[in-house]
Amino acid sequence: MAALAVAGAIYGYRSWSFGQTHAATDDAQVASRIAAVAPKVAGTVREVLVEDNELVHRGQLLAVIGPSSYKTAVDQAKANLALAQAQERQAEVNIQLTNQTGNAQIAQAQGGVGQSQGAINASLAEVGRAQAAVAAARAQASGAEANIKGAQAAYRAAVANVARSRDAVREAQALAANARAGVEAAEANVTAARATEERARSDAQRYQTLLSQGVVSAQTAEQAQAAYRVATAQREAAEENVRSARATLQQRQAAIGTAQSGVAAAQAQVTQASAQVQANRVAAVAAGENIRQASAGVLTAQSGVTQAQAKARQAVGSLQQANTAGTQVEISRVALEQARARVSQAKAALADAVRNLGDTKIYAPIDGRVSHRTATLGQQVQSGTALMQIVPERELWVVANFKETQLKNVRVGQPAEIEVDAFGGEPLKGHVESLSPGTGATFALLPPDNATGNFTKVVQRIPIRIAFDPGQPRLEDLAVGMSVNATIETSNAKGGR
Repeated sequence: MAALAVAGAIYGYRSWSFGQTHAATDDAQVASRIAAVAPKVAGTVREVLVEDNELVHRGQLLAVIGPSSYKTAVDQAKANLALAQAQERQAEVNIQLTNQTGNAQIAQAQGGVGQSQGAINASLAEVGRAQAAVAAARAQASGAEANIKGAQAAYRAAVANVARSRDAVREAQALAANARAGVEAAEANVTAARATEERARSDAQRYQTLLSQGVVSAQTAEQAQAAYRVATAQREAAEENVRSARATLQQRQAAIGTAQSGVAAAQAQVTQASAQVQANRVAAVAAGENIRQASAGVLTAQSGVTQAQAKARQAVGSLQQANTAGTQVEISRVALEQARARVSQAKAALADAVRNLGDTKIYAPIDGRVSHRTATLGQQVQSGTALMQIVPERELWVVANFKETQLKNVRVGQPAEIEVDAFGGEPLKGHVESLSPGTGATFALLPPDNATGNFTKVVQRIPIRIAFDPGQPRLEDLAVGMSVNATIETSNAKGGR
């Protein structure tokens, strides 16, 4: 029993002594910088040249985006550049041409100004003669216009009379329609009254028979007879209404004939007035033709003036333009600068199109193994769409999360021992490379808020990066995410963190 106590004391002392010079945790994993592979241009995936877990090297072709549209863009950019360069050459030629033709244009324009002024004077004289002829023709037309107005007034009166007569016809037709409807209603009433009379007659005879048989009282039989007499009177009244309605309809139809005769007479007046208007218009047309001929002469003369003035303005403009040859040269120089700017712009667009075409081929950014390949043939992707990831084989380290109470003597550079679960506890050597500036919880998506008043102190963990010492045989067997146990030797606590 005493030996067991001694053994426990020795184990406890050794554990305490180890804890004073070491910090250990099993909350640790192998980590690395995983490179995401994504296209810089949008399009359809035409080729995928690697598979998951395949070893690739930096610069190796991984996938190809369909390049047809980008080749077209390059061709278009080349065409635009050629056009811009042609415009640049044309602008250079224009400067030379403007310098050479300036003096010749000035002399030609001065001669045109003098010639145009003489043509203006001759055309103005012709305008005066044509205007006198127009005045005479208008005097002749005034009398014809007065006659037309009188005939038109008579025509309008006749047309108004026709309208009134037609209104009378429509009114008579409307009254006749009402009378016809009255006849139809009266005839319908007669039909109904006859049916009622027939029922009353039948009832009276039946009740009379029943009375003789002693089935009904004399009063009931008398009531049936009275109802029959009333129905007979109603039928006679309805027949009288039919005769009265038919007489009214005949009167209305006669009124229609009278109104239609009035329309015919009014239309005859319209025809006569229209003929008079037409005769006066023929006279006015003849007078108007004289005016048009004279006016055409005025227009022709004025057109000559306008043309002469236009030529004069054109000649003056040509002279002014010729006098601004220096300005034209400056404008041509500005046009040349603009053409050169368009050439630069087209070159930049071509370079951009060529770069986009090159970006249809996707290369490995680093050495490593392909992982999480999602790219498939025919897939439509956008710029930045993740196609796969590459995990480096050599650039690996350990991220170990130590309790904050373990960090008193932890320093950068201290040696560390890493036991990989997958290797059955076989240790690897390393050293502390850096300490995180914050706890893991601080950088969480929802960091803890301890200002609520319900505070419970929890020991936090600080991520520490441990680098593997090179030259160890099993480093190449490590994989990102492997669980490890990390132990740091803290006996040498000198130096900074």
